[in-house]
Amino acid sequence: MATFVLVHGAWHGGWCWSGTLDLLREHGHVAIAPTLTGLGERSHLLSADITADTHVQDIVNVLEWRELNDVILVGHSYGGLIITGVAGQVPDRIRALVYLDAFVPEISGEAILANTSPDRMAAFQRQIDDGAIGLEPDAAVETWIGDRDVRAWLRTKITPQPKGTFTGGVTLTGREAQVAHRHYIVAALNEHSPFQGEYRRLRGRDSWTTEEIPTWHDAMVEAPEDLAARLENYAGALERGST
Repeated sequence: MATFVLVHGAWHGGWCWSGTLDLLREHGHVAIAPTLTGLGERSHLLSADITADTHVQDIVNVLEWRELNDVILVGHSYGGLIITGVAGQVPDRIRALVYLDAFVPEISGEAILANTSPDRMAAFQRQIDDGAIGLEPDAAVETWIGDRDVRAWLRTKITPQPKGTFTGGVTLTGREAQVAHRHYIVAALNEHSPFQGEYRRLRGRDSWTTEEIPTWHDAMVEAPEDLAARLENYAGALERGST
């Protein structure tokens, strides 16, 4: 059986993984989905001092205090920055990194805003200039999921994203390269996103395996059964040494 730690993306919380968590646990796996500081049920901790490195420490602490090893660390969207930073801190605890429609940073400290369109970047910067500590999501919410009712439900769950996580990137130590197994799952219906570019950039590299899931951006909400099965299949491939 495998150990999965699932890291959510911007504006989300550990709640978004509930369906996938239940399925993984039903099949005997250890599965944990922490909520990052300042978000979800921890939104009361929102602060201008929170950075991506704060969120890296959140996950490092989960691994250390729960004494988790041989972990398959999964990051969705912004969570891709976080799992990369975690790998740079505790590579010995991680068996594989899985990026679900996620950013894959390769430059230490590079901000998410540098990877967005100029118009989108300017809109987030206006919120910051107006004094926002937490950033509200933009029209990209429309790409999270196709079903309008589910999308409306998502809007009731999301919380502002700490501004410092967008204006500064994650610290990379170089030790993240010690994690040999890396897998990218791209959300095929989210076709105009920056994650398509990440997928194309990585799929030809020898150190990566890739696949597509036929969903919008929030695959874990839209298709938890499919996602859980793919994660289990990947874990099985790792066990067999076929990846």
